[in-house]
Amino acid sequence: MSFASTLARDFPAAIPANQFVNSTQDRLREQEVHRGSALPLIATCRDELAFALTAELQRAWGPAFNMAGLAGLLTLGRTGVAAARGHAPLVNGRRTFVLFGLTHVGVDEAGIIGNVERPGVPGPSSTCGALMALHDELRGGDVHTSDYPYLDKADPEQSRLRERIAPLVDDPQQVDLLSIIRIARDLIGLDSDEAIKVLRDDAVPADVAVFTGIHIHGPRGAEFVDVGRSFLDRDGQITELSL
Repeated sequence: MSFASTLARDFPAAIPANQFVNSTQDRLREQEVHRGSALPLIATCRDELAFALTAELQRAWGPAFNMAGLAGLLTLGRTGVAAARGHAPLVNGRRTFVLFGLTHVGVDEAGIIGNVERPGVPGPSSTCGALMALHDELRGGDVHTSDYPYLDKADPEQSRLRERIAPLVDDPQQVDLLSIIRIARDLIGLDSDEAIKVLRDDAVPADVAVFTGIHIHGPRGAEFVDVGRSFLDRDGQITELSL
């Protein structure tokens, strides 16, 4: 296998990260949404490898409200999302938000999912480490869905990942990493729906664009996005945005 063959097999719709960023601008410009008229909300993993895409999104859309959490899941809760409501520009009596929610994974030169090259770090490194740790626990029988719900106060974000992902895994001892990554992507989509409700729970009407997907770190700094959901929600009227 190779990076290119894994990308074609498992992420056939993936596009280069810079194309993803530029396309969000192009599609929303068609809807009269542009930098300066909207507040970007960025939910990526806390991993430093996610920073390059985050920086490109802020270059395109301006300083963002940080919604980052392990594996890209939105862990800031209603209070955190509500804090962003009053930060968006007020244009013609409305506020607009552009929410980016991306989990992530490494794919190395040999096409191995979960491996990535980190500058200055010898040998293969893991990404997403949080999802890979959960994968290993599931395969080892160390996670029992009967234990949920629970919160480890010393490890709140990882325990939240376990609580949400593990019950959605059909066969824990046979699950592969890619399946867990896709579950995380889908949960980010659900989190985005809940975030829209919170952003709208205000006297000022709000429009929300959402872009979800899987951020892929390839060899020698290659960056791709396997695009998930892409739409603009205006008062419940959904416009699909093709990237």
